[in-house]
Amino acid sequence: MTTTAGTPTPPRYPGATPQILRWRGRTVRSGSARRRRWRNASAPASPPTVSEGRGEDYRGKVNETPSGIPCQRWDAQYPHEHPFYPNTYECKGLEENYCRNPDGSEAPWCFTSVPEMRTALCLQIKRCADDIEAEDCYQENGKNYRGTVRKTRKGITCQNWNVNTPHRTKINPRTHPEANLTENYCRNPDGDQHGPWCYTTDPKTEFDYCAIKQCAGEKVPMNETVEKVEFTECGKREDRLQPTRLRIVNGIPGNSPWTVSLRDRKGNHFCGGSMVNSRWVISTKQCFSSCYVDLPGYSAMMGTLFRDPKEGEPGVQTIPLTKIVCGPSESQLVMLQLEYPAEFNERVSQICLPPERYIVPEGTTCEIAGWGETRGTGDETVLNVAHVPVLGNKECNKYFRGRVRSNEMCTSSFQGGVGACERDYGGPLACQNRDCWVLEGVIIPMRRCGHPGQPNIFIRVSAYVDWIKKVMEMA
Repeated sequence: MTTTAGTPTPPRYPGATPQILRWRGRTVRSGSARRRRWRNASAPASPPTVSEGRGEDYRGKVNETPSGIPCQRWDAQYPHEHPFYPNTYECKGLEENYCRNPDGSEAPWCFTSVPEMRTALCLQIKRCADDIEAEDCYQENGKNYRGTVRKTRKGITCQNWNVNTPHRTKINPRTHPEANLTENYCRNPDGDQHGPWCYTTDPKTEFDYCAIKQCAGEKVPMNETVEKVEFTECGKREDRLQPTRLRIVNGIPGNSPWTVSLRDRKGNHFCGGSMVNSRWVISTKQCFSSCYVDLPGYSAMMGTLFRDPKEGEPGVQTIPLTKIVCGPSESQLVMLQLEYPAEFNERVSQICLPPERYIVPEGTTCEIAGWGETRGTGDETVLNVAHVPVLGNKECNKYFRGRVRSNEMCTSSFQGGVGACERDYGGPLACQNRDCWVLEGVIIPMRRCGHPGQPNIFIRVSAYVDWIKKVMEMA
């Protein structure tokens, strides 16, 4: 980002208590283009404050980062000099120190009040679901659903089951004659635990779940124990670095060859991810403005311990992203397809996926990794790891007052607060199974990060293993 010289002035912060506001969004289709429209949820219904794209018209009053660091005022040049003067960008709403998006980034952001951290995305500004209203309901997992809904949760018309355009169907009336695959009605021929689905008429989206909600049926339970699982070709690494200094938020420099750095169009690291296949990375939806973001210019970097490796560093692989696939509505997950396969070696490898709906035993020591903010405890330019013990959801909910769901999992906070912060989001919570590492959780934004005594919440990957495998198989 270009900087402009100016006289540093001490930052000033408004006394108002930060608010968590929502972006209301819906998919708008114009030809093949899709955009999101956002609205400040606390704004009056008439006239509404409406915006399009990536929250560029957001005018709420959130004024701190997800970890609670106050934002720098837009009219100040300290601690960070910048070119976004309010009088120069009069239409961008650069008031006080509120999160804004004057340059079309993935979400509203701000300069921070700490010299060590220039900018941060304000990912705690909640986005309302962009799904359309459900048109019907299904029992259990919907395998016996025989209704006539023929539209996905995003409003896309379903493709007929007996045709191969725009997508070649691996599941059709011939392969599943008992599944009642009639016309283009939503069905669940493979018993997908996330409900009825269909192939779509959108060339970029092979399949998606339908605009149907679950009736008053029971959820599929998670598994406390599973049969013995053997991993052979994933989750292997050589621990070539010895822990010597504190990093992450009370972490150490480490080796996590499945952890990737997601880079924006300027080449800057903005989120983490995990290699689950030579062509696929899993991350969190909060790192992206929508399920239809234009990906040209975005890439995944792997094979280095450094956030900004020197040009020509051996082993570094930077591969363009070509597709984004959003997970089931409540999952907060995305799958990102690479333009071509990554080359696996001692620096780059894939992490194992857990057994479906598996619950990691309480007390298991796992590992988080990322290049995120360390809050002064280490070097943010090096890949940092921290070890955290798993905390059962029952105990975790005592802290969060019942807000932790079965598709989420927790780890304890210890040693003065170990946790994930800005730019760690989307990265792995990896747990060891003998000599293999397994992706049990995905890091998501929290109200505060690395806060002493506060458990960390992750998306439980085992709840979505069937979806992950389905995406890779159908691509």
